Amino acid sequence: MREKSGKKMGKLLGLFILSLVVLGFLINLVSAYPAGSYDPRQGMSDLIDLVVNFFEPLLQVVLGGEMWSGYYLFEALILFIILVGVVYLSLNKVKIFEDNKGVLWIVCIGVPLLGIRFLDIIWFNTIMIQYKVLAIALLAGLPFFIYFFFLNNVFANYAAIRKIGWIFFACIYFGLWITSGVEDYGQIYFWTALASLVFLFLDGTISKYIMLQKVRENQAQPIMQRIAELDQAAQLIESASSLSTDEKEHQKKKIKKQIDRLRKQLA
Repeated sequence: MREKSGKKMGKLLGLFILSLVVLGFLINLVSAYPAGSYDPRQGMSDLIDLVVNFFEPLLQVVLGGEMWSGYYLFEALILFIILVGVVYLSLNKVKIFEDNKGVLWIVCIGVPLLGIRFLDIIWFNTIMIQYKVLAIALLAGLPFFIYFFFLNNVFANYAAIRKIGWIFFACIYFGLWITSGVEDYGQIYFWTALASLVFLFLDGTISKYIMLQKVRENQAQPIMQRIAELDQAAQLIESASSLSTDEKEHQKKKIKKQIDRLRKQLA
């Protein structure tokens, strides 16, 4: 109990010290302006500049020295954080690291750090282009998929309204493509309009598939519930002290056969 209270007090003390440091920064910022002329917008800008100027030299040395020159520093930091997360997820369940969390974090930080420090600018730009393409694909396709689920959920029983909706959607995007001033960017409108026409002609097939999936889900729920009940029964048999080892194995084999038959029905 005392140990928990000590840890809690330590966290509160650390939070209090951090609050004092932040408060000191804010007081210094406000006191730098003449009385009555403090601008909150300018104050926030100064605070950001202060934080950047404080951490930028450290991050430049840690993440790659002078090679980044501060231009890609934020992107390098984000990549480092992503790599730390990926390495942690990869090694967290490895048995050798389960009881050695300190070693785990050394590896999780050290491996991404070495990767980012020795990452060439050309490779860095190549990686950034891939993330740019991913963002464009996700953001450009998101309105289409939202519209798709809107039509197939709200008007699931009205085929005529869905087809009119796809025609309306295609006309809008063809209009955007025709009036677009930038040819390369306008291609997104063209291909989205083309995709909407494809979904217009396949509307009946798509609707039947969605309905079939719903029927399968409704049929699968009782089977999955029965499998869960059998799994629980097998656990109870394993913990039963009144049964011998042979009886337990016999009962568990019978349950396993039932579970296998149910799983075949699901498949």
